[in-house]
Amino acid sequence: MKPAVNPWNTLAALAAGYFLVLIDQGFMPVITPLLPFDVGNAVWLTSVYLLCTVAPMPASGRLGDTHGQRRVFLIGLAVYVAALVFAGLSWSFATLVAARGLQGFGAALFLPQAFGLIPRVFSEDKQGRAFAAWGVIGSVASLIGPVVGGAIAEFSGWRAAFLAQAALGAIALIAGLIALPRLPSSNQPVYLLPVLLSFGGLGCLVYGIQFSKWISVTMGVIFLGLLVLSARRGTDEGFLPVDLLRDRSFTLGAVGVAAMGFTVASMFIPLMYWLQTVAGATPSQSGLITAPMSVLAFVLTPVAGYLTDRRDPGRLCVIGFGVSAVGIGLAIALIQASAGVWCFLVVTALLGVGGAFVWAPNAAVTMRGIAEHQTGAASGLYNTARQVGSVLGVALVGTVLASGAIDTTAGKALALPTAAMIVGAFASLALAAGRKQAVADMSA
Repeated sequence: MKPAVNPWNTLAALAAGYFLVLIDQGFMPVITPLLPFDVGNAVWLTSVYLLCTVAPMPASGRLGDTHGQRRVFLIGLAVYVAALVFAGLSWSFATLVAARGLQGFGAALFLPQAFGLIPRVFSEDKQGRAFAAWGVIGSVASLIGPVVGGAIAEFSGWRAAFLAQAALGAIALIAGLIALPRLPSSNQPVYLLPVLLSFGGLGCLVYGIQFSKWISVTMGVIFLGLLVLSARRGTDEGFLPVDLLRDRSFTLGAVGVAAMGFTVASMFIPLMYWLQTVAGATPSQSGLITAPMSVLAFVLTPVAGYLTDRRDPGRLCVIGFGVSAVGIGLAIALIQASAGVWCFLVVTALLGVGGAFVWAPNAAVTMRGIAEHQTGAASGLYNTARQVGSVLGVALVGTVLASGAIDTTAGKALALPTAAMIVGAFASLALAAGRKQAVADMSA
């Protein structure tokens, strides 16, 4: 039985924090070419943010189960807002890196609480619509972020972009204080060692990939191997619940969201660099090019949510991944042909259609059937999968982009998110096939 709270008010408060994160995600690719650093260091600012988001995220999901999802959400959001102020006032590359890391840590605290609370306050037959509404809000943020971020950065500088986000964050914090419910928590432990292993492993891996330090890559693999080993022995159940990884639907859904994370976080970095440094687009124009993606996602996400509650979500995801792959492939062709700036409106339109048929269906099918006492851990692991994809995507794409002149490396860098979309499509095909077999077994 669901608690007596207004689920839509809860969703609105949670979505305010999510809105803030996606605003930042839209700001960064547009303003990165304006930063007074070379390509490698500028991209590193995004990598640090993602790294500090992904490493503690599974533990923060468990923190919500243990100490209350409302409390952890509000603490994380407060840290996030303070970090935005720090970034806007930073006086060196090192202080900006520190601010971005703190910002990522704040996001790691509050993002999993949203996916943990939604299944607790919405009945299962309404969760598809809830996740669809979540996706609509994300689409609005994705529309506003690049457009407004580009305009602010062009006319007021990149510092103003961070400070404007901080003002929005203060509003989101007030909304959370007012609307989030206090729900019962559990007494499950949270382990520190796996957080350190995760941070060390991913940190070494990403740094090594981005700066070609293969000793660092080796150390990262060792740390991550120790993390997996400890999970198999059951010593960090609170961090990496292996029983969730045995759930076929959850695992395939996590692969899908990792592929989307890889693509969304990475593909606009080479595209924005090419548009601004090769094609001559202004930051405002670069931001406007992303508008069709957000508008179409806004229109189609409710349709996808409706279909998710009535059709096989896995098949919807296959459509979404396929359309997205076509869109990125078209971007590569346009770059190779030195096409005009506004030709890329078609690319972002295809990405909007594709994304609408992935986010809500994938989230719904992944979280269905998860026991209530595990929703926090499951949401943490799900978001971790997305962020792992994001951090690896930025590192790999950044490495390719920094390996030569932008006019020659941008197209090569975009081949990586294209491959990620193909992986996501195959994962969704497997998910759809498994669901069909399960229905057949039940009917037999």
